[in-house]
Amino acid sequence: MHPDPDLKKVFRTTVFVSGAMLASLFLYALMVELVRSQLKPFPGLLVSGVRHQTLRYLFFAAAVGAVVLVRFAGRARFKKTPGEDLSRLIFRLSRTAVITSALAELPAVLGFVLFLLTGFSRDFYVLLFSSLVLEFMYFPRQRDWQDLVRESFPRQGM
Repeated sequence: MHPDPDLKKVFRTTVFVSGAMLASLFLYALMVELVRSQLKPFPGLLVSGVRHQTLRYLFFAAAVGAVVLVRFAGRARFKKTPGEDLSRLIFRLSRTAVITSALAELPAVLGFVLFLLTGFSRDFYVLLFSSLVLEFMYFPRQRDWQDLVRESFPRQGM
C-alpha cells in the first residue's frame, strides 16, 4: 500500500525547512568571508580590555550544550507516545525535526557572533563544522518516518 499522503506532504515541508536552515550555514560562512575581506584585518568588535580566551570558553561551552540538546531532541523524535494517533505522530515528527535542525544551527550562530566579537575566523569554522555534522546526522529521512509509522500503526498498511 501507499504511504499516508499527509506523511509525504508534511515530510516534504519539513525537508524544505531543514534544508533552508542547512543553507543558512553557508550564508554565515559567506558573511564571515565578506567581513574578513572588506575589513582586513578585522580585529573584532570587542573592547580591548575584554579577555578573548574567556569569551571563547563560554561560547564553546554553549555550543557543546547545543550539541547535547540536539542529541536529546534527535532521540526523542522516535519515541512512541501511548495513545497517539497518526496525525499527531506526523506532527510531532515534523516539529521535532525542525527544532532539532534549529538547535543544530546554534553552534554556527555562536561561532558567527564570536567571530564578530573577536575577529577569529578559525573559531567560527570549527563551530560551523560541528553544525554541519549535526545537520547531516539529524536531517529528516523519509524511511525513518515511514518505519516509525509502520511500527506504531501496523494496520495502516505502510
